[in-house]
Amino acid sequence: MRTKPLDRLLFAQGGECFFCHRPLPREDASIEHLVAATHGGKDNDENLVACCQALNTLFGRMSLKEKLAVILKQKGAFQCPARTADPAAAPRATPTPAPEAAAPTRPATALPVVLAGLRKRGNARPRTLDALATLVADLLEQNGFPVAEAKDVVARLRSQHYIEVQDRRITAYLLPPSKA
Repeated sequence: MRTKPLDRLLFAQGGECFFCHRPLPREDASIEHLVAATHGGKDNDENLVACCQALNTLFGRMSLKEKLAVILKQKGAFQCPARTADPAAAPRATPTPAPEAAAPTRPATALPVVLAGLRKRGNARPRTLDALATLVADLLEQNGFPVAEAKDVVARLRSQHYIEVQDRRITAYLLPPSKA
C-alpha cells in the first residue's frame, strides 16, 4: 500500500507544521508547495511541506519570494494565523454532555461530506482532477464511505456543476454555502 503524501510529510516533519513547528493533527494538515505549481513547482517531496490549513490558505499562490517575505516579517518565532488567538480568551468550560448522546448520524450520500470537506479547505482546494480524486477518496475513507465511490462523487461534482474543468484542471469551484 502506498503512503499518502500528507502522511509521508507529517512523518518526515515529526508531526509538526513546517512553519510554526506546533503539533499538527492530520485533520488540520494541508500540503503546501514551496514553489507553487503555477510558478513551475513540482509535486515531489522536495517541494512539498505539511502545514496548517490556515497557512496554506494565506500563502495561496504566492511565489517563494513572497512566502519568505511573510515569514521574515514575523521577526522571531513564526506565529500561525489560526493559532494566534489568545488562549485566555478561549472558553474553558467543558460543554455539558447531552443526556443520551446518540451516535453521530452520517449523511445518506457521500456528496454532502465531500462538499463540506471542500468548503473547509477554502483556497487550499485541489487544482487538478487527479488531486481532487485523491482528496475525495481520503474524505470518503475518513467518514466511513467506500473509497470506490470516489470516481462517482467526482463525476457528480462535474455533472451538478459544483466544479468547472478545462483540460483536467479545475478552473472554478461553485460550492453552495454551508447550511450550518
